[in-house]
Amino acid sequence: MTEQELLDMFIQERINMLIDIFHKNQPNKSKKEDEQILQAEIFIETLPDKEKKLVENYIDSLISHLALEEAFLYHNGFLDCVKVLKYIDKL
Repeated sequence: MTEQELLDMFIQERINMLIDIFHKNQPNKSKKEDEQILQAEIFIETLPDKEKKLVENYIDSLISHLALEEAFLYHNGFLDCVKVLKYIDKL
């Protein structure tokens, strides 16, 4: 395993831990939100196959993009912290 792969794994695990904490601290979804999600799922399921696949691919692509974006931001935030610590150490 390379140093970059190890750092990526560390970052992804930390992001997952923070997401778990975030969800535990959020109030439960309201019944209205649950209904909206269920309606959207039913709507997608009833689409013709071509349109259903298009919507599912779009959702998958969006989620993938957001996950990559989060990891990028966390990674660079981590590197910024290391730079700050090195700078402080030089003072």
